[in-house]
Formats: sequence, structure tokens, C-alpha cells
Amino acid sequence: MFKKMLGAIVFLALSFTASAGLIDTTNSSFIDQTTGLEWMDFGINNNDTYDFVASQLNTGDKYEGWRLATKADVYTMYSNTFLGLAADNVSPLDSIGRSTVTDGRNESVSVLDSLFMTMGYNTLRQQGSPFEIRWATGLFQGTEGLSLFSTYDLVGSFEKRFSSDRVSFTDPMSFSYLKDNNDAVYSTMLIKNQLLDTSTPVPEPSTLAIFVLGMLGLASRKLKKSP
Repeated sequence: MFKKMLGAIVFLALSFTASAGLIDTTNSSFIDQTTGLEWMDFGINNNDTYDFVASQLNTGDKYEGWRLATKADVYTMYSNTFLGLAADNVSPLDSIGRSTVTDGRNESVSVLDSLFMTMGYNTLRQQGSPFEIRWATGLFQGTEGLSLFSTYDLVGSFEKRFSSDRVSFTDPMSFSYLKDNNDAVYSTMLIKNQLLDTSTPVPEPSTLAIFVLGMLGLASRKLKKSP
């Protein structure tokens, strides 16, 4: 009984910690809690090409008030949100400019699930099956032309037996990826400067730690009193 209670407490802690990096909004966007930058949700501008979106950022244009995300913007958001998670595998940026975080293989949930829900997606596969596959793919200006931020989310009622959830930052992006994935749908990554709404309740890690320690103490005392 104690082990089950401990497992539930740890899962709750991981869920709150994972959600603390991003704040969802009602404006088809999310906010990086660390930088205060507001990001357009995936799936909003994926019907437009990167060049078209880049031409529609002035006053009166379709994407007025937004700006193109830079490589530094994207990597900072990726680092703040994903690299500190207790995921199955966290691969830091390597010599070819790629970093990947994976989690959830052989599990029904992963620490990435709530973050992916906040960010949205722009491609849906296997709809109507026992599971769905949701992709979010975003383009940004990298070191040598366009580069890629992507998420892969396996959603369903059965365990993630065949693949882990994953998120990747890739700079520079392989041209073969575009060539071999002509059916993929891409978003252009857009951001705007946004002051954080301090009235939005977001669990703080320190408060969460105190809560978890308290719950563990109560559970331990109950276990000791049991005959």
C-alpha cells in the first residue's frame, strides 16, 4: 500500500514539475515561464509557407504583432522546458546541432504529455485507432538556413509499446528530411514579447517539494502505526 501511495505522489510531482515550464493561454499560444516570451501554438499558421508568414508581420498584416523566432529563441525555450525533465533519455546538443528528449516507452503516460498538449500540434495520424500520433513541426532560421523543432506524441489507451514520446531541436536541419517527408505539415515558429500574468497560478518547485515531503511523512507515519 505504501509503495502504491509513494508511486502516486511521485507521479503527481513529475506532472506538476513538467507543467511549470509553460503556461497555456486562451489566445492559441503558450508562454515560456522563464523568459516571458509568448509562442504561437503549433497548427495555427501551418497552411502558410515560411516565406509568406515572414512577409505578414507588419501593421495590418495577417500576423501583426508577432515576429520570427531566432535559433537562440527556440533553443532557449527548448532548454528551459525539456532539458531539465526526469525523462528516460536526455541527449544534450551534439556536434551536428541536434538534441533530443524521449520518454514513456512501455508506459501509458510520459512527462512530455502535458507540455505537448499546451503547445498544440499540426499533424494527426491514426485517428480512430486505439491510439493517435500527433506531430508538431516548426521551422525557424538556423545557422545554415531553415532548421527544425519537432515533437512526436503517441496518445491512446494502450501503452507506448512501439515508440517513445520525443521532442527534438535540430540545427541545421537535414535537407533529406524535407525531401523524404513531402506530406509533412510545418508551422513557422512565431513569438511576441509578453509580460507574465502573475495572477496565473503555476506550481512552484519549492512549494511542490514541501507538499511531497509532507505527504511522504504522513504516509510513513501511517505505515509505522500499522500492526
